Amino acid sequence: MIAGLVRARGAGGVRVRSGRTAVPIAVGAALLVVASLVGLAIGPVNIGVDAIVRSAASNLPFLHVHSGMSAGDNAILWQLRAPRVVLAMLVGGMLALAGASYQGVFRNPLADPYLLGIAAGAGLGATMAIVYAHGALDTYDLIPLVSFAGGSIAVAGTYVLGRSAGGRSPTTMILAGVTMM
Repeated sequence: MIAGLVRARGAGGVRVRSGRTAVPIAVGAALLVVASLVGLAIGPVNIGVDAIVRSAASNLPFLHVHSGMSAGDNAILWQLRAPRVVLAMLVGGMLALAGASYQGVFRNPLADPYLLGIAAGAGLGATMAIVYAHGALDTYDLIPLVSFAGGSIAVAGTYVLGRSAGGRSPTTMILAGVTMM
């Protein structure tokens, strides 16, 4: 059937793929580097990719490279743009990990945050924070917290509804999540 797929089933029934993972990982790493360089280069101040690479090399130990950037450009690059790019990589990685865990738990490649009502609960929490939190605290600081609470309450409600319907099977949880939306 599919060449390279080893049908060896170990503990937990895991299928092991042999050989074909080096190319996708290399392509993904190359795309991550390119996206990082683009994220570091784009902004109101024009900083070229060659200047970014030289500045990064000048910060590495045992390499005696002079970046040639001004102090202002260096501050823009490392104090404004680099944290933004690193945060974007972390958020993207966490979203990918959350999606993969959803798909693994439910054994469904189409699983998404709408499956258990998390997105609906978070949206309801954000809407309530925007509508009802006039002047209580800084509304923009309150929105992520109330969204997280709304998503957590939706998951708890889905879990309680799924347990009351007769078990913790993935099918029961999916049906409870669709009902909670």
